[in-house]
Amino acid sequence: MAQRSTPCGVSLGVCRVRITQLDPITGCVESSADNSFVLGNTIKVDVTPNKDTGADTTLIDGCGCKIATYKAPEILKRYDLTLTTPIKSAALESILTGGDILYDNSTIPVPVGFSSPTNLDCTESQVPVAFEFWTKNWIDGAQDPALPWIHWVFPYTIWSPGPQSAQNDFAQPDFVAFTRGNSCWGDGPYGDGPDDTYGASSFDTSSDYYWYYSPTDPPTASCDLKTIASTS
Repeated sequence: MAQRSTPCGVSLGVCRVRITQLDPITGCVESSADNSFVLGNTIKVDVTPNKDTGADTTLIDGCGCKIATYKAPEILKRYDLTLTTPIKSAALESILTGGDILYDNSTIPVPVGFSSPTNLDCTESQVPVAFEFWTKNWIDGAQDPALPWIHWVFPYTIWSPGPQSAQNDFAQPDFVAFTRGNSCWGDGPYGDGPDDTYGASSFDTSSDYYWYYSPTDPPTASCDLKTIASTS
């Protein structure tokens, strides 16, 4: 391809979220039906570094004067995530937090209710998911035509319900999560990962989080769970 100018845009909005169920032991894509969900109408995603501040100590002599001082570097442990969405979806809550879905009795049953999980016993594991979202790559007054998207990837996350309010306004419930690295995610199973896009085989996709400029449009949102093959 012809030489591309180095992209240097501004992240704008959050236009799509994709969630993929993982095997809790290996971190690979769970080989079961209904293991993928694509969410539209997201209000926001908060990404907060979780850090130890590092030791900060000062040696003071008997006259109250400083002898020496030391501040250790901060230690990044993981990232904490918050997803805020107005969509009340049994499929979404189930794939994010576990629990049971109530299906109706139509010809092809659809999810119409959700029962939250409580008190996992010592032989059960919280189901992890890969969490991805897309923001616009904005240059000056428009979305960049060559690389219109920034694709954010968190290859292993564990979610739980956050606060929600029922009041005289539209509800915007939260879900909260923390991250881990995941060496099994690889390029992901969807054909739009960094290797698929650029052949970037040396790019580290096992970290807690990475992002890249992408020419590929986000997937189409749906209220239904989908099944994706468990290849990465």
